[in-house]
Amino acid sequence: MKIYKFIIMLILLSLVTNNVSAKSKNAAQKARKNNLSAVTVFMDISIISRKNNAAKKLTKLHSEFANEGYELLSIEVYTENGDLQGFYVSYKQQKAIIQK
Repeated sequence: MKIYKFIIMLILLSLVTNNVSAKSKNAAQKARKNNLSAVTVFMDISIISRKNNAAKKLTKLHSEFANEGYELLSIEVYTENGDLQGFYVSYKQQKAIIQK
């Protein structure tokens, strides 16, 4: 019975993890649509992906915001009881290059 609960938990965590990238892309698109000069998003890190996927998720998040015209401003690590929970990631609009 315990193995079934564990498998169900893994499936649910997988669904949540896959949904993070969709949310981050929506956040980048919303920031551009609303013409926000700066935006901060929280990137949640699941227990399973702390060691192996945190950097990959950050790279993907940076890419999505760069594609919408934003550059990285800062990253703040959020921990709870010494455990990594996620990152607060801030971006700002890239300044337009004025050609003379």
